[in-house]
Amino acid sequence: MTSGSDFIVPPRRWAEIGGIANTLRHSLGLAEEPHLPVIELIERVLDQKLGIVRLEVGERHEMDGAEGLTCPNGEFIMLREDVYNGVWAGDRRARFTTAHELGHWALHTNISMARARRGDGTPTYRLAEPQADQFAAELLMPEGFIDAWDDENDLMERFGVSFSAARNRLRYLRKNGRL
Repeated sequence: MTSGSDFIVPPRRWAEIGGIANTLRHSLGLAEEPHLPVIELIERVLDQKLGIVRLEVGERHEMDGAEGLTCPNGEFIMLREDVYNGVWAGDRRARFTTAHELGHWALHTNISMARARRGDGTPTYRLAEPQADQFAAELLMPEGFIDAWDDENDLMERFGVSFSAARNRLRYLRKNGRL
């Protein structure tokens, strides 16, 4: 997706998005695992075992600057080659990007979408990108594994996420009185 562009999607509360992420974890038997193996989940389970979404790897030139793409009708998730290799190597940012694309698949498959530009006044809860970010945060860093005394380094170690993702998750949970 080009910088500054987004899609208007049906509104969702962040708690609803968290519920969808938790349901996915539970249905796949991963509810008790703090560190979610996101690439294994997509490639080995959802693609190879269940055949419900195809994982594709795209070269940088064909991705038009995007790190990942998700087919609007849910047929495939495509990761840029460096992101794919990075997530298998445990790269923290690549893990979040991969979970973000899984969020698009889980939240935005076969729904009506309209183009939007960030800053056009569309509420955040109506935009696809923030919704997918929230899904990734909920999926990778479930609230039940986070304590009030945790800091960013604790979350980075426990969940394999970047400092930025850990900081954002803690801010969200504290701001909403959930820690």
